[in-house]
This record gives sequence, C-alpha cells and structure tokens, in this order.
Amino acid sequence: MIKLIVDSTSEISKEEADNLGLKIIPMKVTIDEKEYLVGENLSTEEFFEKLSNCKSLPKTTQINSEEYIEAIKPILENGDAVFVMCLSSGLSGSFNSLRIAYENLKSDKVRIFDTETTTFAYKALVMEAINLINLGVSLDELEKELNILKSKIRVYAVIDNIKYLIKGGRLSYAKGIVATALNIKPIVTIKNKKVEMLTKSVGFSLGMKTICKLINNVDFSKGMYYGHANDKDKATKLKNLIYDKLGIEFKNICEIGPIIGTHVGQGCVGVVYFEK
Repeated sequence: MIKLIVDSTSEISKEEADNLGLKIIPMKVTIDEKEYLVGENLSTEEFFEKLSNCKSLPKTTQINSEEYIEAIKPILENGDAVFVMCLSSGLSGSFNSLRIAYENLKSDKVRIFDTETTTFAYKALVMEAINLINLGVSLDELEKELNILKSKIRVYAVIDNIKYLIKGGRLSYAKGIVATALNIKPIVTIKNKKVEMLTKSVGFSLGMKTICKLINNVDFSKGMYYGHANDKDKATKLKNLIYDKLGIEFKNICEIGPIIGTHVGQGCVGVVYFEK
C-alpha cells in the first residue's frame, strides 16, 4: 500500500488526514517570539486573530530532514511504500530537506514530489493522488500522473491587504504606499514554482471579475476549489460571481492557513482547478 505524507501548507486538517489515511508534518510559525505547530496548537482562526495584533510579521520555519525521516521510517517498517508531497521548492527550503532525507533513507519504496505549488492548489493535487492510489497505481505511475496533473493546475487569487507583502519584503514600501492609496489589488498565480503577479485591479470587486476572465478550459472531472484567508463571505461572493458570469460552480471550499496566510494576509480569495 502507498502511504502519503504531506505538510501543513496542503491545508488539510488533522481530522481530514485521519479520515483520508495520510500523514501531515506540521510546519512551525513564530508569532511575537512564541513558536507554534500549525494544526496542532494553532488553528487557522487563532492565527489570523494573532496576525492582526502581532508586533512584527510572523516567521515560518521549513521542515528539516530529520523530521521527514522520522515520518517516513515507521511507514517503511510497517511494510508500506511512501510518497511524500512537498510545497513548492521555490517557496521553501523544505524540499531540499526532503531530498536529503530521501538520500539518507536509500529506499526504493520512497518517492518524493515537488508539487511546485502550495495551499489549496497543493490540496487539489493531494486529493488527486489519493484517487490514483485508490485505483491501485504503482509508485512510478503515481509520480508520472501527478507530474502531468501539476502542469495542468491553475490557481488565481486576489490579495486584499498588501501590507503583509510589504512587511515580508515582496513589495517595496514606496510601491506599497502608492498601491494602498490607489486601492490597487494584486492578482496573483503560482508559476515557475513561485508566486507571481499576473495583473492588478482597482478595488477588490474588479479583482474578482478579473479572476472570472482568467478561468478557461476547465476539466470538470477533477477537483475544483475556491479558497479564502479568513474571509468566507468574500469567498462566497467570488464563487457566486463565477457561477453568474460563467455558469461554473466551484463546490469545494478551502481555508488558507497560517504559513501562506503570513504572506497574503486576511481577505485573500481565489480559485484552483485543472485544465483539460
């Protein structure tokens, strides 16, 4: 049997993981000098409450190779194969740690996979991996199919509050001041393993309309998600807008958790789907 290991940026809760039969390695976030384990002693709701009041931008910590080895070894000892899915190597050093763990384990029953994405796009890939495992694919077949799928995944999001991009150094202070004054909202995607700005809009409503225009060639046989950073109302508006304009219904909702939430801030909403 193939067992999946993922990290907490997949936005899969511990309860979901238990039901799905996969293992989550929690990532660490430090808020005002206190360290938390995402999903264990820090919920998404608690995080955003702390984010709005913290003195400085929270700091996130990558998973180290020892943590990966500790997660993988018991599964191998139980006689199962292991497929480890990691958030994008362009966004974190965790995949490099995973590579080191893989090299140390020296097992042909382990495969490691760079999703090249994160948050609810990562979750969408995990759910497709579970479907494939349930069909009885081998490790090599699973890796091959997921490589195809990750080339077809699309994620579009509009960021409401850019102050976290400024604090994190992803947007200069000067440009941030201008953008805030003009009510400019970045429209972002994940491309070449990193978050990239596709375009921008004046106002959040126009940003959601821009996302509608970007949606194209949807594969309705695969998972379709709409997500939000602690603002379900905005996410629902986006979902309804897409349905009204395109007749496409995104049924699966997902919350953006603490690790990615540190950089996009509260109010970010977006969609994920696979192209045909």
